[in-house]
Amino acid sequence: MDRNIELAILKSEDFLETGKDDLKSNHILAAVNRCYYAYFWLAKTLLFKKDIFVKTHNGVKSKFSELYIKTDIIPEIYGKHLAQLMDYRQDADYDLESSFSEEEVNTMISWTEDFLAFVKENIENL
Repeated sequence: MDRNIELAILKSEDFLETGKDDLKSNHILAAVNRCYYAYFWLAKTLLFKKDIFVKTHNGVKSKFSELYIKTDIIPEIYGKHLAQLMDYRQDADYDLESSFSEEEVNTMISWTEDFLAFVKENIENL
């Protein structure tokens, strides 16, 4: 496996675990941020698989959608979750009145765990 792919998966796993720890410590907004970044790095992993290196968040979302979602290579739900997590992260980081429930963050964690498992299981064939 390519070194960039390995490192991106490890980074995603680290962000996911940090997000879980943040939630346990009642750092809800930090947990939202970490879930997004875990998911973001998984999307970048799939772009690395195609030797595509995108620098911006919107660029990653756009290329990921173009190459994997719109082509039906992976289920559409993964693109929807990336977009939703991006919006949630924006709210968590920049909206002074943003708030999320523990249940909402657990859903985000579940989405990210699912995508992580999908990527790890299928990376060789994507």
